[in-house]
Amino acid sequence: MAWTPPPRAAWVDKLVAYGRGLGDDGRSLVSLDAEELLSAGRAATGLDDAGDDWFRDPMERLCRALDDEAELHLAGRLRARAELQVILQNRLRLVDLWKREPAIDEEEVRNPIIVTGLGRSGTTLMHELLSCDPANRPALLWELLHTVPGGVSPPGVARDGWIKIADDEITVMDEMVPAFTSMHENAGHLPTECIFAFAHQFSSDMFTGIYNVPSYTIWKSGADQTPAYDWHRRMLQTLKWAPPDGRTGDERWVLKAPSHLGHLPLLFATYPDARVVMNHRDPLRVVGSLADTIATLHWMHSDRVAHDIVVEFLCMGVEIQMNGIAEVRDSGTLPSDQIADVVYKDLVADPIGTVKRLYDGWELELSDEALARLHAYVDARHTRREVAEHRYRFEDTGLDLAEHRALVSAYQERFSVPSEV
Repeated sequence: MAWTPPPRAAWVDKLVAYGRGLGDDGRSLVSLDAEELLSAGRAATGLDDAGDDWFRDPMERLCRALDDEAELHLAGRLRARAELQVILQNRLRLVDLWKREPAIDEEEVRNPIIVTGLGRSGTTLMHELLSCDPANRPALLWELLHTVPGGVSPPGVARDGWIKIADDEITVMDEMVPAFTSMHENAGHLPTECIFAFAHQFSSDMFTGIYNVPSYTIWKSGADQTPAYDWHRRMLQTLKWAPPDGRTGDERWVLKAPSHLGHLPLLFATYPDARVVMNHRDPLRVVGSLADTIATLHWMHSDRVAHDIVVEFLCMGVEIQMNGIAEVRDSGTLPSDQIADVVYKDLVADPIGTVKRLYDGWELELSDEALARLHAYVDARHTRREVAEHRYRFEDTGLDLAEHRALVSAYQERFSVPSEV
């Protein structure tokens, strides 16, 4: 099926044309060489030590894939370099902080609530609902991109300034392709995914979703992610050691990433007392939504989008993953009493009731303040959905419904997931 890309902003098309006029799509202007990026990060921060060397291999693989496979236009190269530079500079500053403040390693991350599930299965909704409770502590986007202790920013820049910087960095994606706003909401002050923490080890689904980098994606699927989870924990320890204004450091972490779904044993090895919320939705409905979202992300950064290949890759990955989830859940190797299943249709039909049921199962108190915030959030969300809603169809994938329904039916039966297409 032909995929029609949504309109891009006029300034993006002008940059694309400028890069094309150079004859190299901006390679001569914007380097994505790994060593050059690291040197630039060191020069910008005045810091030399980037910590453990594990990140170098994934970073080099990613940069090569961006140059050799992603077919980035000039606007895409600019955004890729800026994104990598933000992460590198934050990494350098964190390593410096950890050397100066060894007490950070003594901080404990206790009983985190971690939301996972297929992308587009309501994980963001579940995460933001749980974040309404003041007893819970989400990781905010600005904190994972510009991590600073105690809510005090580097000299000369106020905390609110860093929130605005992070907001500008992430919302430029909405400006590049305005339709993306209806697909996923991002902002500097909002709860965000753990992929931004994993990105500091350069092994993250953040990169596989945004760019067409198949060699990197294949490498990542088989690599041991323990170093990425170790870094994830240290970032949480850092934020707990010096919580931002209004936090005590005693709140429960509430975290979210669909990528946790493929690493549940490692997740529990890192956080043995975690409570995991696993969202479930019709995988074929998910494929249609994810394919449109990923193709749009590719279109932000490249003129060449292979929507059919995106669909094929996603469908294969989702079918294998969901069969694997059923197997690992039934293997007896995971603490089943620490995993709560939430079906998407139940969540959207009664979001507040879903949270109440989770809290009852965990024997946690849901305070009056938390309930009031939940009701305010749900009311505001209904208003936002009336303004902009992501529209997509399974038919646009070109897949045979009966063939692929058979491949996911065992998963649906195991977790009582209704079909949506």
